[in-house]
Amino acid sequence: MRRLPSLIALRFFEETARHLSFNRAAAALCVTQGAVSRQIKILEDSLGAKLFERDHKGIRLTPAGEQLLPCVAAAFDTIERGTRQLASMTGRKRLVLSVPPTFATQWFSPRLGSLAVELPDVELSVRTVPSDDCHCSVRFGREARPGAQSELLMIERHTLIGASRLAGEPLETLLERMPALHVLHNDRRLELWPNWLAKAQLPARYAENGIEFSNLEQAIHAARKGVGLAVVDLNMIAEELADGSLVRISDVEVTGPFGYWLDIGTHHATLEHVQAFASWMREEVLKMSDAGGSATTP
Repeated sequence: MRRLPSLIALRFFEETARHLSFNRAAAALCVTQGAVSRQIKILEDSLGAKLFERDHKGIRLTPAGEQLLPCVAAAFDTIERGTRQLASMTGRKRLVLSVPPTFATQWFSPRLGSLAVELPDVELSVRTVPSDDCHCSVRFGREARPGAQSELLMIERHTLIGASRLAGEPLETLLERMPALHVLHNDRRLELWPNWLAKAQLPARYAENGIEFSNLEQAIHAARKGVGLAVVDLNMIAEELADGSLVRISDVEVTGPFGYWLDIGTHHATLEHVQAFASWMREEVLKMSDAGGSATTP
């Protein structure tokens, strides 16, 4: 009988070692940063060895981690080759998809069960960075992409949200008391707060201070924990609104101009499983709209 550590933990270790970042590993695996940290801790406890050093500069492999990585990578390479060969023999199709990190975690991952039912014979590979072998991509933007079959799936709908315990409190009291949770892009704050305050006809000073995060998912998590208020795209928080962990603090919305597009390369557009995936995406967006949810289609 083989005595092996958790294969899930080993997979999380390999991805973290590849990126040397818990955040990027989480995005690639379509899980939360906390899930990655827990699996690394499980593996370290199982092996009785520390695999990563952590400091203010980030993370790096320890000597034990450096020794383990090539063995784990080679093992997973062998498994991948074997499963691909078997899939080709049994007629399974492979779909390579790229999606933005927050979209992957907040919108796409919760629907993977539905996708598996809809496309049971398709082997899915999800990336957060487009590559040459991608059959299709979900892209954040404001217009169709030339040279591809592009269709708008949903338009952003930004509104003010906070933890459920804040429901019913006066809006301006909350804005005075709670920090504004900002999202950064290229080290600059996105205009989510100023745009929303302008639409709500409220003073811009409410957006002057607060806490900054490197991505939207972190801001959503902080808002859910009651750290502050965030201006968030409703498309990305359908689950949190449904389970009550987040609530809308105001009915004011800022729509567009950006949205999520499905891009399919012209040489992949006629593939049956790519067309089936595109149909599934449209149906999932429509379900949100029919449920009175967060999707807005053209």
